[in-house]
Amino acid sequence: MIMQSWGIQTDIFETNIINLAVVIAIVVFFVGDAVKSLLSKRQESIFVNLEQAQQRAQQIEKIYLATQMKYQAAYQEVLEIRLHTEDTIKQQDKQYQIQRMKDLHRLQENQKITILYQQQKIQKQISQKILDFALQKVDQKFQQGLNSKIQKSVHTLSIQALKAFTIAASRPQ
Repeated sequence: MIMQSWGIQTDIFETNIINLAVVIAIVVFFVGDAVKSLLSKRQESIFVNLEQAQQRAQQIEKIYLATQMKYQAAYQEVLEIRLHTEDTIKQQDKQYQIQRMKDLHRLQENQKITILYQQQKIQKQISQKILDFALQKVDQKFQQGLNSKIQKSVHTLSIQALKAFTIAASRPQ
């Protein structure tokens, strides 16, 4: 029987394989559980981070959609305000045109009234001057000693002339 003893092996190749096997067995047995535990914790941490990232992505998408809806509503409101403003401007422009036409008409009426008043004033002044002139002539004739027949005819002619002028002056032109 061959008996093997414990001793130094001189075959390096066999020794390395045995040593390597022993080291791997120790690492797997003792360190394997710790590595598995670390890897599982790391895996859980990654899954938690992924879930949080997905939740944040969903929240951001909801916020984006809400913001987009608010933008659309604001855009519609801007369009409505623009249309309302344009309508208001058109209505104000029409009102200003109507007011200008009314003012122009009123000015034309005032102009006509002023012209008519001035014409009447001038006619009265002319009538007064004619009357004054006629009275002066009559006074001159009286002072010259006209007889009653001539005085009567002068008065009659003066009255007729005055009536004719008054009728002509009162007619609108």
